[in-house]
Amino acid sequence: IEEATYNKIDVAILDDGFQDFSIYKDFSIICFNEKQWIGNGLVIPSGPLREPLSSLKRAHCVVINGNKNINIENIILKYNNKIKIFYTEYLPRNIEELKNKKITAFAGIGNPENFFNLLKNYNIEIKKSVKFPDHYNYSEKELDNLINEAKENNTILLTTEKDYLRINENYRKYIKYLKIEVVIEKKNEFIEELKKII
Repeated sequence: IEEATYNKIDVAILDDGFQDFSIYKDFSIICFNEKQWIGNGLVIPSGPLREPLSSLKRAHCVVINGNKNINIENIILKYNNKIKIFYTEYLPRNIEELKNKKITAFAGIGNPENFFNLLKNYNIEIKKSVKFPDHYNYSEKELDNLINEAKENNTILLTTEKDYLRINENYRKYIKYLKIEVVIEKKNEFIEELKKII
């Protein structure tokens, strides 16, 4: 942020900056997945939340990935009735390359099931799915095992773009990734909200 200020940058975007009270934020966006929502409703380490829902009073906007859910909206609005709520969905951009192919899918993200379900929604045949912890650093042995197993089963080894970029470049030629575009419902309205602070 100091470097951005020094270089006269107009906008600094922080990932996971909501809990950092040492930084003043002009606009805070909280993201949820409609399927997982708040899990068991507890805060880390007992549950998935980083803060209780009462902290929504500090947020300006909520983005929900998934289908419209009035129950979720009502809970959010109970904590902050001025908050704006938007919905997004993930659209795969290279799905045609995977049609009629057998896939070994693996992911080390927060909710790997979301990745696997997205493939299934497009009728991609997953022969095997392998889950790793979030932000996982793959060892060479694990990658060798995945590559060999995919070859033995005559499948394409597929992961998320986030995982792909964490993998050593020497292994990337054996692995494909799903290209995703995030589509925002009411995109123009969302942009107008952001323009208010720029």
